[in-house]
Order: sequence, then C-alpha cells, then structure tokens
Amino acid sequence: MQSLANPELSSLKERYRKRVVSAFVLIYLFILFEGVLRKWLLPGLSSAIYFIKDPIVLYIYWYAFRFGFFSKNLLSAYFVMLLVVFFVLVSAFLLSSPEGLVIYGYGVRNYLLYFPLIFVAGKTLQLADVYRFARITLFAAIPISVLVVMQYSSGPQAFVNKGIGDDDFIFMIADGVVRPYGTFTFTAGHVVYVSACFAFLVAAIFDRALFRAVFAGRYLLFPVSAISVAVMCFLTGSRAIYAYAAIVLLAALMVALIKKSQRNLLSLFFLVAALFVSLLIFMSSDSYQILVERNRSAVASEGSPVTRAFSSLYAFTRVIDDAPLWGHGIGSGTNAASAILRAGREQGAGFLLAEDEWSRIILELGLPIGALFILFRIFLLIWLLLKAYKALIRQGTGVPLLLCGFLAPILFNGVMTMQGTFLAFGVFYACLILAACKKT
Repeated sequence: MQSLANPELSSLKERYRKRVVSAFVLIYLFILFEGVLRKWLLPGLSSAIYFIKDPIVLYIYWYAFRFGFFSKNLLSAYFVMLLVVFFVLVSAFLLSSPEGLVIYGYGVRNYLLYFPLIFVAGKTLQLADVYRFARITLFAAIPISVLVVMQYSSGPQAFVNKGIGDDDFIFMIADGVVRPYGTFTFTAGHVVYVSACFAFLVAAIFDRALFRAVFAGRYLLFPVSAISVAVMCFLTGSRAIYAYAAIVLLAALMVALIKKSQRNLLSLFFLVAALFVSLLIFMSSDSYQILVERNRSAVASEGSPVTRAFSSLYAFTRVIDDAPLWGHGIGSGTNAASAILRAGREQGAGFLLAEDEWSRIILELGLPIGALFILFRIFLLIWLLLKAYKALIRQGTGVPLLLCGFLAPILFNGVMTMQGTFLAFGVFYACLILAACKKT
C-alpha cells in the first residue's frame, strides 16, 4: 500500500504545484493589467481591486502549507523571526492607538504579506515558467506601447489619460504633454514594467534557450517587441528608466566577462550600437526636446538623478534622532495613511514621513526593528545574487544575473513598502530569479 500511496501523493503534489503556478500567473496578469480595471472599466471599485491579488497570495500559502512548498533555509528562518517581532510590535501599536487599525493593517500587508512568495517559488516555479512570464511580459509590451503613444499624443483630459478618480492628479512631462502611465495607475509602475521588459529583452539576446522559448516560430515578434520597448523608454519621460537600463547592461557585461563568451560580448556590442542609433533617431524628434526640458526642470527642483540615488543610501541617518524607538507606527508613512489622514485633500502636499525607503522604514518602525527589516532585504538580494552567480558558473545561464540587474535597485532600497507596484514587481522578480536558476 505504501508503494502505491507515494506515487499518488507525488501526483497530488504535482497537481497542486501546477495550481500554485497558475495562481502566480494570475497575480502577474493583475500586476500588469489591474490598472485597466481601476481606471477605465470599474473605477467605482478601484480601492477593492487594488487588493485583488491578496486573496490569491493567501490561496498560494494555503497550498504551500498543505504540501510543503515552503523552502526552509536561514533566510526563511530570519523572516519567521521578523514575523514574531512584527506581531509584538503591531500588538503594542493597537493597544496604544486602536484607531490606527486600518493603517497598521495596510502596513503589515506591505511589509509581510508578499515576501513569503519567494520561499514558495523556490519549490514551485520552474525554468519553463520563467519562459512563460517572459512571453507575457514582452508580448504585452506591443499593445501597451500603442497605448503609451496614444497617451503621450493626447491631452491630460483625454480618456486614455484618465486617472483613478475624476480629479486625480496627472503628472506632466511639459505643458500639454502627459507622462504616460500605460496600463498602470501611476507612472512609477509603468517605469518598472518597461525596465523589466528591457531586462527580458537583453536576457533573450544573451540566452538562446530563452530566445527559442519566447520567439520560436514567431521571430517577427522579436523586433516588434524590441521597438515597442524602445518607444516606451523614450516616451515615458522618466530618468529612472535609463538608470535601470544601465544596470542591466552592466550585468550583461559581467555575464559576458565571467563566461568569457565572445558571442555574448558581440551581442552586447550590437545591442549598445542599436541603442545608440535609436537614441540618435530619438534626438531628432520633438519628444527629445520635451524630455530635455523635463530633465532641466527636474534637476532644478529635485537635483540630479545621481545625487538623489546616492542620497537615498545615507538620508536615513538624518532621521534616526527624530524617530521614536519603536517608530510612529507601521504603515504610518504610506500613501494609504496619507489618503486616510488627509481625507483626499492636499494632493501633492508631500510625504507624511519621508520619500526615501530607508528613512520611512526607520520612522515607521524605529531603528532596531527598522534595521532588522532593511537587513532582511539586503540579505535577500545578496542570496539571490549568489544563486545567480552559481547558475552562471555551473549551468552557463546568465538570465538570473540579468534579472538581478533589474531587481537590485528595487529590492535594495526601492519604495516597496509604500508603493504597491514596486512591492509586487520586487517580490515577483525575486521569484523568477530563483526559478531561472534551475536546470529544468
């Protein structure tokens, strides 16, 4: 009987593993397209749709507990310790300020709900699933790029540029020129998505198996996808998108040098040449002049992007003395807290606590627990980088390291605990990196 039971159990686990993978696919589709529901199809249910992924995440955890799909390692043990610490902290917040229940609940969601997906992905997602997500990402870029062109060419009052609410604030590149959001509700989500597209494009160029899996029999879709991604890069009006691209290209150079691959070096040379030609073509357009003006105004008001990037690494030292030992309360510096406390007033009035991630975490949680959470994310990034490096050395695949190039700035100190799309992309691509490290 035992010999019969084991194959049956294995078959059952495989069936539910596939269900978990299907749930991951559904989550990713909502990441990419929930903005369509929130802005255009069901704007009255926008707030509810924002949380539409959460029940799917809990569904994944249910099957992970039932069938042992959670990876057990030092990092997962560290996270369990964080869960205990956060439980005590949130309990103390509720006892002292029970009126903050909604804000604390939202904070717990952002800090704790999504990260365990990474430990599930290690035992459920496979290399073939990475190829599937690459197809979804790059093929979706084609219609989304058409939408971006329409948004860029239309005025702020156009239906394609509609925000979540009728009076929602619309970001502009210049007078009369909207910063396209694509299918997302905010420009940050669109920037991260386009950067992910660029990472997958470079990975497809570097990895034959990925290229064949995504474009086999559909080779015309490769240049179409590449042009679509280039169009979105140039019209998005974001400086951050070029920083993401530069880091991915740096990761590509590392892959080529570590593998000592002439093919990869040649591919990188032609890729950079193609990007340079694309930039020259773009510089001859009116859109380039608009972007230049936008950059000048941004530098005047915000400083250079390099200065801002480096300042986010030490800005938290300025708030340590101001932060209570146990913080102002988990979630108290998020957009949700701003909406609740300001009751929809004072749009653009600034951040409640801090703009950069580490400063806000310290102010929300206090230095001891805030530092524990920041270290968890740093350890997680180092763990993924080591796994990606081992996959490159042992299996010759550079896909994990290239995806790490995209993920690194998000996971290191991106606003994952404040901005829902950053959180979703950060956790999801960590899952894909683990799957890409597998042989099958």
